[in-house]
Amino acid sequence: MPTDIDVVLELIGFGWTQLLMFLGSALTIIYIVNEIMGISIVAISIACEFNLTHTELFLLTSAGFLGMILSSHYAGYKSDQIGRPMPLFYCFLFFRFLAGLLLSLWHQCERDYLLVISSILVPLLAHLFDPLHSVLWSMGSFHVRVWRLCMLLNLIPGILSLIAFWALPESAKFMLSKGNAEGAYKTLNRLCRYNRRQSLESLGVTSVTQPNAQVPVEKQSNFFHRLWFETLPLLRPPYGKPLLIITCIICGYFFVGNGFALWFVKIRYLLSDNERIMCDHLKDVDTTPSESTCTNKPINYTEGIFLGISALGSCVWISILLLCLSRRRIMFINSVISAIGGLSLNLVRHQIVQLVAMVVFISMCTSTITLASSVIADMVPTYLRGKAISLAFMFARIAVIIANSLIGHFLYDYCLITFNLFVLVVIVVAILTLFLHL
Repeated sequence: MPTDIDVVLELIGFGWTQLLMFLGSALTIIYIVNEIMGISIVAISIACEFNLTHTELFLLTSAGFLGMILSSHYAGYKSDQIGRPMPLFYCFLFFRFLAGLLLSLWHQCERDYLLVISSILVPLLAHLFDPLHSVLWSMGSFHVRVWRLCMLLNLIPGILSLIAFWALPESAKFMLSKGNAEGAYKTLNRLCRYNRRQSLESLGVTSVTQPNAQVPVEKQSNFFHRLWFETLPLLRPPYGKPLLIITCIICGYFFVGNGFALWFVKIRYLLSDNERIMCDHLKDVDTTPSESTCTNKPINYTEGIFLGISALGSCVWISILLLCLSRRRIMFINSVISAIGGLSLNLVRHQIVQLVAMVVFISMCTSTITLASSVIADMVPTYLRGKAISLAFMFARIAVIIANSLIGHFLYDYCLITFNLFVLVVIVVAILTLFLHL
């Protein structure tokens, strides 16, 4: 008689395979944050070298997200199915887009507590190599600056995670959902030999099964028909309405947390030492590109490190709250705290207090993304999970691009209106969490 796969996994226990899986997932997350969010840390130095306007800086920081948007839902579908001169700047911009396009295919449905580690490592690396705009060596008129070395070092976790995942077998649950019981048994048997140094047969397990496995559906001939046909169940009861609510919540967290984080170092760099509210500082900023910004004022990367440490502290805060509160209440509390931090930036004038308020505003949103995405993972069955999460994150990344555009184009001229729009989004997210039934 076939044994439930969850029972078999309990028999196998924890071992080297899970450690390798954890290591690969952690390195992948670090690499992705390095590639997509790490660009904001070196953006000032890049803007200096290419003499960029705020619009071009918006394009640069959005290119990775745009690439991920275009490949995101397809990646989720496949994960369910199979487990100087300006021309140089635009070449660089294209490769940023290409990186995002491929990152989504590599890393769909992977969110983890270690996400914030990269938020600390990237500014720490920049701080160690500061100043990033200094020249390492030159080849004619082309100068190789330190920020290029930092971006190259960001690639290392991606290479290591590729090696780790190469050694891992396919998911047994995925194989069962596709009707490959024999392949699932072989994978579990291999796992058992690694962890317990014995075969499944010696434990009395001869075959495995999975309750609530995917029901076979008629194959559609056209790819787009298949994609739509397999996505359609997510739009119908019982998944449609709750998925819409949690997607809007995740979009809000991305809009505020990731959208504002992309400009965090730049905004802090533009603030003067005078005791004024944030928007009073920004309205005096000259929005035209200027080469003098490369050397006139040092960049304080320790504030970026502080933002990363705060995000890590927020994750610890969430972990503690999970012991006694539901996810809905935690998401509501974090949204309210973030809104308070955002509203206070309309009032506080002291630089340190402004830094703390801005960090709270951002980190309470970014650290709650993982918690919100876990709601989707529990909401839908395994064979729909990849598509559900990728669909939510696709819209969330669109929200980041909208937020990025608003800040890049309007924050300096219409600061109070633009910034308080972000605060309003957090308040709406707090209200939406009350409609979740967890």
